[in-house]
Amino acid sequence: MRIHAFTGTRFSQESQAGPLAGPPYDQIDTTLRDQLHQQPHHFAHLIRPVGGNNPHREAARLHAHWLSEGIIQRDDEPSLYPYEIVFADGQRRLGLTALVGLEPLTSPVIRPHEATVAKTVDERLSLLRETRIDLEPILLLADDDGQANRLLEDDLERLAPLVEHQDSDGHLHRLFRFADGDRISEYQELLQPRHGLIADGHHRYTVASRYAQEMAGEASAAAGTKLAVITSLASEGLSIDPIHRQLRLAVDIEGASHLASSHHSVSGDSGRAIAQTVAEVTQPAIGVSVGSRTEIWSFDPAAPPETLPAHLHHLGVGWLHGVLLPGLDLAPAAATDGTVVYRSDPDRLYSELLDGRANVGFWLPPMSGQDFARAMAGGEILPPKSTRFLPKVASGLVWADHACHLL
Repeated sequence: MRIHAFTGTRFSQESQAGPLAGPPYDQIDTTLRDQLHQQPHHFAHLIRPVGGNNPHREAARLHAHWLSEGIIQRDDEPSLYPYEIVFADGQRRLGLTALVGLEPLTSPVIRPHEATVAKTVDERLSLLRETRIDLEPILLLADDDGQANRLLEDDLERLAPLVEHQDSDGHLHRLFRFADGDRISEYQELLQPRHGLIADGHHRYTVASRYAQEMAGEASAAAGTKLAVITSLASEGLSIDPIHRQLRLAVDIEGASHLASSHHSVSGDSGRAIAQTVAEVTQPAIGVSVGSRTEIWSFDPAAPPETLPAHLHHLGVGWLHGVLLPGLDLAPAAATDGTVVYRSDPDRLYSELLDGRANVGFWLPPMSGQDFARAMAGGEILPPKSTRFLPKVASGLVWADHACHLL
């Protein structure tokens, strides 16, 4: 992958910048948006804008105003920005914030692993057209055998953090910066022959690619890149949590039970308890709930149906989308048209099963980094929302307008 140092934009008063950063736009619902907007300079004003006939145009106006008033500033020389997350439990995950050259969507250099939803892409594309600012990074995983992680460890010993932001889960996000040309070249040479897997931010990468195609020959060099936090696939702090599913329509779930090689009942008085049970059984397996009754359905990876792609044989999510949902006569579009409802909070799913808002619940296990790498080895696509990499990368620590300078 091609990476570039850039003149990043960030909040000017470093001591106050941390509280002005926040979660990515897709984690901000209307209630949280209204809370964050009570702070006049919170980053949520730019990524979840309101006001006027065109909120996206308002975001562009507001960014220009903040820049003219000195509330935000652009660094004076192209830099790379190491990024450390110290988990609430003491673990660490390191990353490098940089601009990454866009590649054709069919290229193996930058590999997506999930399908995207058209409505989300269109909305975010409208914001990019109005602002011409790359406001939020994607999370990229580099197949670099941990070499970038080792460079970052060395850099963090000599750098002081520019920004410290504590998220609502107690994780500490720390941003650093260096502009040394030789060190920048070292990272560029290390990562240039490596592939990047999009772990989080598929919509953002698709939006950037669409915009670059629209502006071909007219846009700045920065418009041909995407802001990214690059983390080694071998990082010990890489956590991949599941996103559970539910169906609200009536289906004959018992009629599909023959698709599993075995099933047995489990007990649990909360969604978290059921999710933990599913995480501990031999994989591939999923939990299937109707009301308060839950079974573990296990599958035999050595005897898959011919229709299930090989890269999904070892994943519960693969059997759910590739075998079970088709066995319920649901078309592939069900995964993205609202038929399948996604729930990251297991207790919320459990509550909706008990009160009848959900007819069937599907509990998925977490995925290891090795399982993820194995599934992605051939460049295939996973079903939508197959992974949730936590903690999420924060938004508002540093970003890149399309007028920035690159190195």
